[in-house]
Amino acid sequence: MTNNVRARRGGLRKGLLAATLAVATSGQAHSEDIIVGVATSFSGWMAAFDTNPTRAAQLAVDEINANGGLLGNQLELVHVDTKTDQAETARAAQELVSAGAKVIMVACDFDMGAPAALVAQQAGIIAMSSCGADDKLGNMTIGNNVFTMATEADGTGRMLADWAYNMKGWRSAYVLLDTFIQYDKSLCAGFVERWSELAGANSILLQDEFKNSDVTVASQISRYQAKGQEADLMMLCSVPPGLASAIRQFRSAGIDIPILAGTGGDSSSWHSAVPGLSNYYHLSNSADAGVEDPRSRNRDFFERYKAAYGELPASGQGITGYSVIEAWARAVEKAGTFETDAVRAALESFSDEELLVGPTSFTAEKHSNDERPMLLMATTDGKTEALGYYDMATGEYMAAE
Repeated sequence: MTNNVRARRGGLRKGLLAATLAVATSGQAHSEDIIVGVATSFSGWMAAFDTNPTRAAQLAVDEINANGGLLGNQLELVHVDTKTDQAETARAAQELVSAGAKVIMVACDFDMGAPAALVAQQAGIIAMSSCGADDKLGNMTIGNNVFTMATEADGTGRMLADWAYNMKGWRSAYVLLDTFIQYDKSLCAGFVERWSELAGANSILLQDEFKNSDVTVASQISRYQAKGQEADLMMLCSVPPGLASAIRQFRSAGIDIPILAGTGGDSSSWHSAVPGLSNYYHLSNSADAGVEDPRSRNRDFFERYKAAYGELPASGQGITGYSVIEAWARAVEKAGTFETDAVRAALESFSDEELLVGPTSFTAEKHSNDERPMLLMATTDGKTEALGYYDMATGEYMAAE
């Protein structure tokens, strides 16, 4: 194992997994540690999306070990920093395969996670993304061993459209797509599809594009202003830093319409780039740091996370990393083995499995979720609050737990 591989054995902590993971019988006990591989970025722009899920995965591993391990074995998380580089991502996965990993958690993004997932697929190992939301990060494109814990980007886009139309009563939209990564494209596609169903295609005043690296979006602002009509909302499909830059420029131009974003617009860490950020709404898997989450189980997780790392997760995506380990461990227990084929079949049997991230279902045909309830967050004068978990099936917020 090269010195790029960093492993950490955690302390003993009890938590959510204690209730869901039974201690194996002595007849099942083994002496070796089981390697849980993680190929994610702790540097580069993806670090903002990967660090919290990776830490949460370590927390889950530590809690499993504290409660007797898995099938009589202790787990060891081995992390390789992929440095927001696709070539490094593939090399990281190869290192983890060589180290004997039984499962590999990959990045919170299709573009950055796919190279590692492909290596795992070719090696016959389960790969699961923490929060990579494009539906191609799964069995339909890469292979049958690949899963994602995210809610699909197009499903997230549909949910935002549904919420905006039914809960806010908005009737016209301006759609601005950042062509940077596949997630952004799928998010906007889902929004446009659902919005058109609800309000009609003519209710979209303008669809435009920009690139995350663009220094200015002056042309896009001019094209929007030239329409001579203010939309009820802007659907912004982007991730920082481009997302923050675009919002700042639109606000500076006096365009104060509500802005909607997906999970790529999560985390208050970029809010300082838009002083006094207001009229901004985004979806998340859980609350941002310092925001009260409606779910008590999430609040308990935040307390354990803070005890372990001295701070709260910087984004609401952290819990997905915990649930990657949670889901894989439950599947291993159900299968009674770490063998890939059996574990995959156990995962595919999940039907509204209650994980920390929410009810999760997989089938042999689909290794992702598209309509899991998600948390709507609203930011006013730089302060964010949780509005509630929106459920498209009911068109309402779920009751607080």
